[in-house]
Amino acid sequence: MYESSDAQHMADNGQVGLNLPPPVVDPDDPLLIAQTLTYVTDDGSVLLSFTSAPFSFAFKLRFFLFEAIFVAILIAAVPVGAHGTVVSISIGNLFVVAWFWYNSVRCVDITSDGGLRFWIGNIEIDVPYDKIVGIHRLSGNCGICSAALLPHRGLLTNPTDGVAILTSVPSTPFWAWPRSAGRPERSLGPLRCPRLKIVFSPAGGGLNFIREVENEMRHTDENGASGGNRVAKGGKIQPPSFDPAAKGGDFFDV
Repeated sequence: MYESSDAQHMADNGQVGLNLPPPVVDPDDPLLIAQTLTYVTDDGSVLLSFTSAPFSFAFKLRFFLFEAIFVAILIAAVPVGAHGTVVSISIGNLFVVAWFWYNSVRCVDITSDGGLRFWIGNIEIDVPYDKIVGIHRLSGNCGICSAALLPHRGLLTNPTDGVAILTSVPSTPFWAWPRSAGRPERSLGPLRCPRLKIVFSPAGGGLNFIREVENEMRHTDENGASGGNRVAKGGKIQPPSFDPAAKGGDFFDV
């Protein structure tokens, strides 16, 4: 009789064949925290989102040739005992890879707050519309850098189709974190940081990106910074928080 009651209780809790206690999830578990932080916290303010276009064949070819030159120099320097050259070139190659990551424009969001949100490398930069000086289409330029816009952030993954966004916001040095709102601009005597200029190749084409941004800027001017009755088309939503006090028989994959 008692065995039958225990079996029925185990079946109700989803523990058929195993008499296991309910799982306990530690809210301070670093794996659970890391999983939560992988989501982009956004309240639905993103109206449109533009990712960078895939790397074109011309860009991939240039990058391959650049890396091939690195490897050829290493192969030629090792037999002659030029170890210093090998180390210098290897470190230089690491700096090149780091530069690509630091200047990679992963995404540009048009927000309902009246501005553009740039995700460059691991840094988020918000630029309001009144800080945008101009937006120009680029074509036929070198994918890695645009000489007329130096210094700039970003690169053209498609050298034949890109945009340049000129702002009056001071750029952030690569060794520093972006300044908080209201803090004074970084300076070294009379020297100031250059104005932020961003180039990238939006998926869907540069003309489409410029047209959408201009439409949103015009809409914001007509309806105020709140964007009027504009509704976000689907921002990224943070997952619901887990209450560790709630005990149940469900398996938690952290």
